[in-house]
Amino acid sequence: MKKLSLLFCLETARLIFYNKINKSFSMRNTKSFFLTIKALALIALYGLIPVEVKAQTPSATEPVYIQREYMKVAPGMRDDYLKVEQVWKAVHQRRKDEGKILGWTLYRSIYPSGTNAEYDYMTVIRFKSGKELEEAGKMTWDYITQGMSKEDLAIADNTGETRNLVATHLYLMTESVTPGAAFMKLTQLQAVSGKGTELEQHEKMMKPVFEAATKMGSIASWTFGKHLYPYSPELGNYYRIIGTNSLDDMLKAESNVYLEAAFKKVYPTKDYAATMKAIREIISIKSNELWVIVDSTK
Repeated sequence: MKKLSLLFCLETARLIFYNKINKSFSMRNTKSFFLTIKALALIALYGLIPVEVKAQTPSATEPVYIQREYMKVAPGMRDDYLKVEQVWKAVHQRRKDEGKILGWTLYRSIYPSGTNAEYDYMTVIRFKSGKELEEAGKMTWDYITQGMSKEDLAIADNTGETRNLVATHLYLMTESVTPGAAFMKLTQLQAVSGKGTELEQHEKMMKPVFEAATKMGSIASWTFGKHLYPYSPELGNYYRIIGTNSLDDMLKAESNVYLEAAFKKVYPTKDYAATMKAIREIISIKSNELWVIVDSTK
């Protein structure tokens, strides 16, 4: 394209030049015009004369591995459990500072909740690759307790008494818009057999819509990715998260009115209803859960 721009400038200059020569321009004007030709050529060569405008595309999301650990707090041990997590937060902060993890977050389940709920809290650790995830499994007790006071060491020793580790799941986040809002609706999805790639393409297409929704203030964040391990049709093979900064915003977002408005801003000529129908036809929703952040690394 730069070559075409250069040829355009040179040809234009040549025509103007010969036109001027025919009108008996002076040698001084001729020399000046040759300098103009040179300037135009350099401008075209370095692309300073725009010849094509490309539409902006959303920035790609760096894949992030997410390990979620689900905890059931022992009866009457909630305060003790939160003290345990404060001690572990310091360990995870050190790991983050050393580049071993991308971050750690503690969530409390709002729905479901209660005595019969399978779990009450969830810790989330983010890794940039499988290498860091593998190294996490080799973490020694000496490393964990490094620099701990006697009081913190006693609390860390009490970890297993305060909660049961119900399950550990691994996810891969592939698309996101400002992840990390205070309230999080976690939706587990199962793609129809053979439709996983199509679902991923739909979600990638919807990313600018959720970006528009965040700018409108309707939601605070959105993420999408794969549920890697353990896998079963009951758990689903994909997940989607909508984040808001308040419970009120989350409840308002349930109407999905914001989504249609944002969609029409981004894709004014697309059929919103048809697009949503196409997505619904290739997925089934396995579960919806509502969580709130309790604490996190900086």
